Amino acid sequence: MPYSVMLVDNEPVIQRGLMQLIDWKALGCYVRSIAYDGADAVRQIQESPPDIVITDIRMPEMDGLQLCAWVREHCPDIQLILCTGFPDFEYAQQAIQYEVADFVLKPTTEEGLSAAVKKACQRLQKDSGIQKRSLLLEQQALLGELIFKSRHSMLYILNRLNDLHITLSSYYVLSLEVVFQGPLEEGTAMLQQAQDIFLSCCEGQTVYLVPKSDLCSYAVLPLPEDADPLALCTAAVEAVDGSTDFLLTIGISRCHKNPLNMRKAAQEADDAQKFLLSSSQPSVMRCQDLPRLSEETTNLLLEKLRLVESALENRSGDTAMKHLGGLFQVLRAIPFSSAYQIALLLKNFCISLLLSHDLSPDRLAEMPDLDGGSMESLESGLRDYLTSTLAQMGRAPENIDSIIYEVKQYIDQNYSASLSLDALAAMVHLSPTYFSKLFKREMGENLSTYILNTRIEHAKLLLRTTDKKAYEIAEAVGIYDPVYFSKIFKKAVGLKPKEYRERPDAEETERMIKS
Repeated sequence: MPYSVMLVDNEPVIQRGLMQLIDWKALGCYVRSIAYDGADAVRQIQESPPDIVITDIRMPEMDGLQLCAWVREHCPDIQLILCTGFPDFEYAQQAIQYEVADFVLKPTTEEGLSAAVKKACQRLQKDSGIQKRSLLLEQQALLGELIFKSRHSMLYILNRLNDLHITLSSYYVLSLEVVFQGPLEEGTAMLQQAQDIFLSCCEGQTVYLVPKSDLCSYAVLPLPEDADPLALCTAAVEAVDGSTDFLLTIGISRCHKNPLNMRKAAQEADDAQKFLLSSSQPSVMRCQDLPRLSEETTNLLLEKLRLVESALENRSGDTAMKHLGGLFQVLRAIPFSSAYQIALLLKNFCISLLLSHDLSPDRLAEMPDLDGGSMESLESGLRDYLTSTLAQMGRAPENIDSIIYEVKQYIDQNYSASLSLDALAAMVHLSPTYFSKLFKREMGENLSTYILNTRIEHAKLLLRTTDKKAYEIAEAVGIYDPVYFSKIFKKAVGLKPKEYRERPDAEETERMIKS
């Protein structure tokens, strides 16, 4: 939105000159009003304050300096530009106390006036950013109080929500947590990245983020009662999974209407997320979908569920059916509604497997439905679903270990070549997304890290056993930027390539640095 400008000068010829001197539109502004002296300007500002005031000093009734003093006292957000001639310049210095954006010397030039207006606009943008950040912090603090330690009255909360422009006629609380293998100090950056992706998936929706820990935060999501945040949460989880080396889990509370219930909503979101973290397929869980079971029964169910999922990943049909029988021995002892939710978790796992194999939507639509009429029909339907999943994936004699071993061997033998995720996944007939998750789960590190470490190990060998220059060794291990090679070598080993070669105790030094 363009900024509005008021021109204040008692000479009509000067007014016209200022209006025509520069391209106001190009500067993101427009002249909204003209005042003939300071008193006239005050009357107009009281009715409708502009963003910028450009004023002369010498005027009858109220001069420019008096106007600046009044504006600073009553409308501190307005930016001021003072027009002054050489005789008045020294006199105008006292206007500094009024935080004037800039001075323009008469006769005014196009360059001088444009520069002053740009400076005023930059101040407005900066002030706007500060105000927004300040408002965001206040909003975050209030919602944090509601979640963690609210002891305020409803009247106080409603007044504060109104002051901070927060509308919570109905809302959900989400618990977002990142899951990864690595140093905990990396968690903060990963959580920030996950939050950015989540916010991009919520484009058009109001979202308030409230910190909880280095790995977890809450998101307060105002939505109508009949809206369900499941779809956008699922989209965020999939976006994180597809573009990062870590996972995002999201627990969703029930819909609430009373702001004083926010602490309860946060607990509901935490309960849903804890269930996800203990399962083998972190994703999204709504509080109302949680099975109402004892901790012992829940742990047993999750163990049985993981066994079935592992057999499916290994494409072992007989083992999957055997473990499915063990799972239903436990499911028969719990309420049917809870058993059905567990069955849906397994079905969703099958769908994720099929999607990782690039199954077309038409073929996915051919998969059988689960019959929720009875425990017997549920078990029978789930057996059919698992059978169809294995058939769609295509059974293969090799298990997961042999798939990863084949890729490892190829990397060890071809570390100097161009190695991409897509090419390696295609080599073992898996989709890149599924193969990336599988490699990280089995190896404890992502594919790119493994390739880099393999190249570093071969580079160390060449440094110890050859006279090749560092850039030649970099090329020999598939790294064609010598500066980048030196940087990552030092990060991995603790020594530069030249230092590693020259020090007879390099390996011992490396161990000491890493320890």
